[in-house]
Amino acid sequence: MPTISAPAEVEEYNEDKTLLTLYALAGEESGGFVTFRPGFIGRIGRAIFSESTTAAPARIYEAVEVRELTPSEMARAERELWIHYHQQKADREHDRLFAVFVGTRIIGVARCARHEDGLEVDAVYVLDEYRLRGFARSVMSLLIEECGRNETLYMHSKLELMDFYGSFGFYSIPEIELPKSIRDRFDFCMGNLKGIDVCPMRREPGSHGQVQRETSQKKVIA
Repeated sequence: MPTISAPAEVEEYNEDKTLLTLYALAGEESGGFVTFRPGFIGRIGRAIFSESTTAAPARIYEAVEVRELTPSEMARAERELWIHYHQQKADREHDRLFAVFVGTRIIGVARCARHEDGLEVDAVYVLDEYRLRGFARSVMSLLIEECGRNETLYMHSKLELMDFYGSFGFYSIPEIELPKSIRDRFDFCMGNLKGIDVCPMRREPGSHGQVQRETSQKKVIA
């Protein structure tokens, strides 16, 4: 079972703030350069090495693992993540779930569901406190590697996420081009997907983000 592992830094030291503090102690800024006045070198040393100065917090690392969930683990995605995201449920017979672990905790998941006439990507979700750190990209990369290598993938993307999915090779299509079983899941919209800020997208096997962008531009021009 393919797995991606890497150390993740969960706390970073703010070096910019330290530099600004030193510049303020050292002197004045003039034309983008810092000029040091006599006597300030000692003050800088005291600021850095003073016994009263609180030490920078230690950096804490936890193992990050990205892999496919086993059928028995799918309940964890329902219980720990999807409880916060539309109360999704996994179909152990037809779904493949890919997850990101930080330590032993599942913090992100993405699903590829096999319908009778196509594969659908959906239920991509990362816990709020772990967003904007690349975890969604990691789990999507593994999903596409495993499910989209030889088969076409479809999805209903939120409008604000189209560029994100476009970077994986997805491009927008008319709703009528979705496989019927996938299209029918949104039949309650009565053809007005824009009314719920959703756009149908497709990804061909082997496609890349740049191909997607060029294709999308041609479709818009046309």
